Amino acid sequence: MLDEFLKNELSFNREAGTYLFYGDDLDKNYRIALKFSAELFSRNIENEDEKSKIKDKTLRNLYSDLMVVDNLNIDTVRDIIKKTYTSSHEGGAKVFILKNIQDIRKESANAMLKIIEEPTRDNFFILISKRLNILSTIKSRSIIYRVRKSTPEELGVDKYVYNFFLGISNDIEEYKEQEIDLMLERSYKSIAGVLKEYEKEKNIVVKIDLYKCLRNFVQESTSLKKYEKIKFAEDIYSNASKESINLIVDYIINLVKKNKNLKEKLEYKKMLRYPVNMKLLLINLLLSV
Repeated sequence: MLDEFLKNELSFNREAGTYLFYGDDLDKNYRIALKFSAELFSRNIENEDEKSKIKDKTLRNLYSDLMVVDNLNIDTVRDIIKKTYTSSHEGGAKVFILKNIQDIRKESANAMLKIIEEPTRDNFFILISKRLNILSTIKSRSIIYRVRKSTPEELGVDKYVYNFFLGISNDIEEYKEQEIDLMLERSYKSIAGVLKEYEKEKNIVVKIDLYKCLRNFVQESTSLKKYEKIKFAEDIYSNASKESINLIVDYIINLVKKNKNLKEKLEYKKMLRYPVNMKLLLINLLLSV
């Protein structure tokens, strides 16, 4: 179900538009973007069966006038621009869901501005970001909508489970289908092997092991020697993709929220948006835990 803000947006019957959906739960942001897209595609359809088919296709990302982009580069932007000037396959709106908009590079952003500032008729853009720390030029041209995290009650779990997964709804729903003891610890020393497995297959079982390693490291951190923390950072750097390092940094910082040096740690998180020495960043962050 869509909330009142999005229902109102649909009632305006806009001919085109650019939206920025932001919130910590990127999976939920995407699901809401798909639901909103489904309503845009079917808003002028009176036949209920036809409307239901359109919504079903959209929610499964199978609708021909829906384009979902995980990471924008200049070639993808050029392709999007071309598509905005072509006719709709279904004779209605075209929707472009652009994920990770916070990572867009300047060249791509400049090209995007031309089409999101005044989208041509029947073209809708839904930009997805974790937070509002994106280029001000893009933000100022968007209708901003905050996607709030689901509560533990809404997800049917207790606070420990909720906090273990940082409130990420998709992870929690997948976990609920498994029989895994979250209280059973996994040593931080096994991080290299866990990460190798995680990079092969990013399923919830391995992700739980990864989180357990990180939690164990934080629990043991006060008794660890400097070289042990550096070794842990090197094991992560050697076996994790940039995407996984982002996940790890985010998780570690959430674990130490009450830490007196939190402000310093949040600076490390911001640095991930720029070209940095990732290994050095990890070492400095983990030494500060």
